[in-house]
Amino acid sequence: MNFSDREKQLIRAAFSWGQIAQKEGYALSDLEIEKSVLFRRLLAGRPALTFPPPLRHGFPWYEVIEGRCEFVVNASEPSPDCSIIAPGSKPGDHCILIDGSFWRVAETIQTGKEYIVEWGDYPIQWRLRKHWEVNYEMTQQLHQFRKAHPDADIQLEQGHGQRECGELYVDDDQTVWLSEWHLSRIGLSGWVWVGTLEEPPPTSAVAPLYEDTHGPLLLGESGSDRGPAWLRVEEAEGESRFIRLGEQQDYSTLVNDAISDLESLIQRVGGDTLQVVDFRGTQAIRQLSIPVHLAPLEEFDLGRRTYDLVPENARDA
Repeated sequence: MNFSDREKQLIRAAFSWGQIAQKEGYALSDLEIEKSVLFRRLLAGRPALTFPPPLRHGFPWYEVIEGRCEFVVNASEPSPDCSIIAPGSKPGDHCILIDGSFWRVAETIQTGKEYIVEWGDYPIQWRLRKHWEVNYEMTQQLHQFRKAHPDADIQLEQGHGQRECGELYVDDDQTVWLSEWHLSRIGLSGWVWVGTLEEPPPTSAVAPLYEDTHGPLLLGESGSDRGPAWLRVEEAEGESRFIRLGEQQDYSTLVNDAISDLESLIQRVGGDTLQVVDFRGTQAIRQLSIPVHLAPLEEFDLGRRTYDLVPENARDA
């Protein structure tokens, strides 16, 4: 019996989905697979993430891991009451309900206005910040009402020098403002989280080969003239990301290429698997192995600080 490429892809996706669903304790039913966002993702050629993603309104929220958008969300006040059911939280941790799922609070920047939050097993943090926007329609309606009813007594509670009422306030110019919560990820981009976590190299095992104005650009084995090398491809929030360039590199030639033709170094990536190491300062904090076809190699711009890296086949997952 011969199967078409599409049928083979369907079989692989169904098999992978079944393994993950069983591991996570989901029912293996026709209804579950028909409504599964994960199955559609697998069918599109995107693998499952390293850890289960956050949920948004009950559905996996892949974009908050892999994307770089700032999301408008609904958020509750922090509370320790539901910490026992919040992924990755300990009893007593303060948690915030964001679009139907509990996230743990890592830091309170300003009560009621800004928090640093985390989800599950991901070593990632997000900034949750209250943002105020002018509501022009309500402002116009308020002005029209006051014009039509100049003697009407509109009472809003006083607070912080402005008339506030819940998520709304009216300033001294009679402009109506409404608040909304914005959620944005902090740090390096999330394309690596389709990979497999591995033990990072000890700090003493690697040393800078070449540095630019932002710090180490090339790393190699300490005390060697040849060997594996790592190239910095991203920086954000005090962290830097390096990818491995093949097995054996001549360090002197590599440094000369970095000086004369930096972009050509990407071509030294070989094999089907890409090894990625993230550093905070000089300390390696994580290492992942990723299928090379899932890495956005063509999007790396080594001449500037890279902030938004999202593989094309992840945008519509």
